Formats: sequence, C-alpha cells, structure tokens
Amino acid sequence: MVGGVARDGPIARMAAQVGGFALSTSHLESTENEHRDDRPLGFAKGVMGDRADGLRRQRRWTAAALEYQSMVRLDADDVAAALRWADCCWRARQPAGAAQGWLAAAAALARAGQHRRALGLAQRAAALDPEQVVRSRIEAIVRSCGAPAEALCEIAARAHGAARRFDRARELRELLLECDPGSVTKTMRVAEVDLQHGDRERGASLLTDAAARMHASGRAGAFVRLAETLIDHGRLDADATLELARIYLRRGQVAEALQKLELARRRSPLRLELVELSLRCHAALGSGAAAEVMLDDLLARTGAAVGDAAQQQALCRMLEQAAGFAGRDGRWRERMLAWLRRAAAPGQPSAPRRPTPPPPPAWAVRASRGATVASAQPDAASTDRAPLLPKRSPG
Repeated sequence: MVGGVARDGPIARMAAQVGGFALSTSHLESTENEHRDDRPLGFAKGVMGDRADGLRRQRRWTAAALEYQSMVRLDADDVAAALRWADCCWRARQPAGAAQGWLAAAAALARAGQHRRALGLAQRAAALDPEQVVRSRIEAIVRSCGAPAEALCEIAARAHGAARRFDRARELRELLLECDPGSVTKTMRVAEVDLQHGDRERGASLLTDAAARMHASGRAGAFVRLAETLIDHGRLDADATLELARIYLRRGQVAEALQKLELARRRSPLRLELVELSLRCHAALGSGAAAEVMLDDLLARTGAAVGDAAQQQALCRMLEQAAGFAGRDGRWRERMLAWLRRAAAPGQPSAPRRPTPPPPPAWAVRASRGATVASAQPDAASTDRAPLLPKRSPG
C-alpha cells in the first residue's frame, strides 16, 4: 500500500490506464505534426489555387492575383497560374503585374521548349511595360529562344537607357554578351553604358581586354573597332595605338596611320619607333616640312646630341635609314642627311638659323632718312611745266 492506496487496487489500475492514454495521445500528435511538416508543397499550392479560383469567381482581381503570384513563387513552371496571375492583373488595371505574369509564363514555356509561345508572351509583356523586362525575368527566355529573344532584350535595354535606368540596361547587355562572348558589337554596347553613364574604368578595362583578345586571334577589323572606341574616350595606350597605326599602314591608309602615330607620340614623344613610322608616313605623303618640324621637336626634347651615347647612336641610325624612305626623292634624302649631321654633331642647334646682320652705321641711317624725305617732296621743274590746276581767264 502506498499513501493509503493499494498497488493492485481499482484506483491504481485506473491511473495506469489514464497515463497510457495520455502517452498514446501525445505520440499521435507528434506523429501528425511530423507528417504535416513532411507534406509536399503541392498541398499548400492546392489550397492557394482553390482560394485564388474562388476570389477570381468573385471578381476580386487584386486578391486573386496575389494568390496566383504566390503559387508561381512556389512552382515557377506552373504556366496556368502565371497566365491567371497576368489575367487578374490586367482586369485590375495593373500593367506591371500583368507584364510580370506574362514574363513568368514565358520563362516556364521557354524551359519547356515551347519557344514560339514564350517569345510571344515576352513580346506582349515588353510592349505593355518595358520596365518589367529585367535580367532575372528574361534570362531563361534569352538563353532558350536565341536571336529573336536577344533582339527583344536589346530593345528593352535601350528602353531602360532612355529612361535613365542604366544599371538595368547594363545587366541586359551583359546577359547578351554572356550568350555570345566573341561579339565585338555586344562588347562595345556593354562598355558604352559604363563609359557614358557608369564606371568608366570598368568599361575601358572591358574594351582593352576584348581588343587584346581580338589582336591575339588575328581579328584585325574587330581590333580596329575596339581601338578606335578607346581612342574616342582617351583610353588607348601607346602600344595599342602603335599597333593600330601598323594595321592602317598595311591597309594603305597612310593619313589615318599618321594621325594615330601623332596621338601615340603625345604620350611617348621620345620613342624612336613612333618617330620612324611617322617619317615613313611623311615620306609617303610627301610632307617633308612636317617631318622637319617633328624632328626639330625631337632634337629639342632630347637636347640634340647632349643625351647619352646609346640614344644618340639609335637616333643617327634611324635618320640614316629614313634617308631612303622616299625612294628617288633627292630633296627628302638631303633633308634627312642634314638632320643626321645635326644629330651627330655635338653642340649643333636643332634647326638652321641665319646669322643676324650687324646694325648699319649712323651716317648711313641719316643718309637713308634724307633720301626718303627728298623723294617725298615734289619736283619744282615738273610743277612749273605741269600745273595741277588750270589758270582762270580774267573776267
């Protein structure tokens, strides 16, 4: 007996039964909670669908659209829910939501391989509200549908740029570049956004890397386009400008090559390789005077022959070679040899100067002044012979 109650009495047996029932009930509750946690999302989606359909039948378009939107978030491949979401937003006069719903349906169709329907819905969304066409919503469509979707993406990027949403425009163009990394046009479009409205250093770095790839792969035309763009924004270094000038020379475009060499010499005025190519261009164009101006500036910067011996020898070798750049043009050869002598002779001025004549003596100055005054006075004899005015007759 414990506490006045027998161990095998009826009260003890009843307490044991109650305790066992409590344990079994708690076990059932825990098992039900576990099964409830393990239920698939389809159960919640079904509940949302029933609730959304009821709201739709009641013409509560905004509330129904929110339910359908939640369904799409649970299952991105549910095309029917996405279309109903767009339909409810359209009826509620919410164009942004309708465009989002159509883009969600288009992305699901694109993943399913139904490219024609996907592209049609994406075009409808872009026409309704271009602001909703962002990378996260159109990426699956662009990667699946190819060129037509890329054209739509570029149109949306331009719309974002016109509305000064430059970050979204760059994201869309960056997506297009990822789909076609070797495209020079798409590279320039991405860099254009950075150079004009974003991070200029990032845009210049993108163009520089692309130009290096094009040059390494032998795509001279693509390299020229990228290099010219960098020059327009003042971002091309002397080496790349020199390579651009060589390409122009190979094409026979001497004037364009000379223009690029002048730009490169502004950054590296003492680089003899640039000077040599510039002399070749001047010889081809027959502009000897301009070549002499360039050499005069070069010798003035290097201090004529006052620099080190290696620099002086390199300069003399270059001028000796430059004497034959114009072929049989003797005048060009004489000019280059004259500059060679000036560069080789220490202490020579960089340009020929005429000696200043000494001042005339004082008596010569007085005599010249007297002659000037006498020549300015009229001749008396000529005045008597030819009066300026006729005499009047008397009366």
